[in-house]
Amino acid sequence: MKRNLIVLLVAFTLVLNFSGCAQKAGQESPAAPVQQASGTVKLEDLKLAIGSAPGPVTYPLARMAEQNSNIILKPWQGGEQLTAMITTKEVQLCSTPLNNAVLSYNKGLDTQLLMVTVWGMLYVMSTESDVKSLQDLKGKEVALSGKGGIHDLIFRHLLIKNGINPDSDLTLSYLDMSEASSRLAAGQLKYAVLNEPQSSIATLNAQKSGVQLHRVLDLTQEWNELPGQENARMPMAGIIVVNGSGITSEQAAGFAKAYIDTAEWVNNNPAEIGPIVEKHVPAMKAAAVSQSLKYARLQPQHAVNCQAEVEAFFKELSQTADIRAFGGKIPDAKFYCQAN
Repeated sequence: MKRNLIVLLVAFTLVLNFSGCAQKAGQESPAAPVQQASGTVKLEDLKLAIGSAPGPVTYPLARMAEQNSNIILKPWQGGEQLTAMITTKEVQLCSTPLNNAVLSYNKGLDTQLLMVTVWGMLYVMSTESDVKSLQDLKGKEVALSGKGGIHDLIFRHLLIKNGINPDSDLTLSYLDMSEASSRLAAGQLKYAVLNEPQSSIATLNAQKSGVQLHRVLDLTQEWNELPGQENARMPMAGIIVVNGSGITSEQAAGFAKAYIDTAEWVNNNPAEIGPIVEKHVPAMKAAAVSQSLKYARLQPQHAVNCQAEVEAFFKELSQTADIRAFGGKIPDAKFYCQAN
């Protein structure tokens, strides 16, 4: 009797641990795939609507949509549109900056992190070549996007940890990322913190205008100079699962494998992926996409395999940032989807 009770409890626990991330196969699902004999869902079997954020996280998605017309990309701009996509179950998956994934979860939306896909793609770009360290930015005007957003929080953290007061030792000008990129390329700005593909867009546009841009600081390298962060990565973007949207756990796992395989192809074929991305996301131009891959750090991993890195990143950042910027807390273990 006691042994049977223990077996039942173990089984019940296993079900609870897995049931939160998408639906199990066999439940009614509007996006039910054709199952392979082995039980593995392949790329060609997937039928999904995926919210797509601009940036390298979407490069593999464009390639997947090119190979399977049943994968529909739905671009989104801004947190309100992302929230609407999630709450209306318009999409089953969504690519997003990692801080948006954390905020959505902490706001109580029924989402989980399936993968971290892009790491540390922030750079200080400049028309000047004499900047060798953060100290060289003292007294300068530096443009960056989203006051209180993740780029701002990371840059301020690095400044503070290097003994630089971000509010008095330099001037931070907050501009839309594309505007900062355009003004830098036109020579109207000297310094800007840009991600990819914006830094590559700025570089290519500057060349057309006869302006030379320099990638003077890699903020990942600056992060690695911080005490205890010598080998740390900065998780920048990922894929979230929208629970209750009809996606099964088998689909989520099949998607993750296909994404990882596709990302390898993308990294190895920069010239070929550029036109594909531009076809599916016209705002991202082929030349910039191809060039950006050298700096994008597109290295997808299952979320459960990098939970410690994500937690360590937000713990480090919370030393200088208001925890409310992440929704009031570092996400618990339920944030990480188990489908892999």
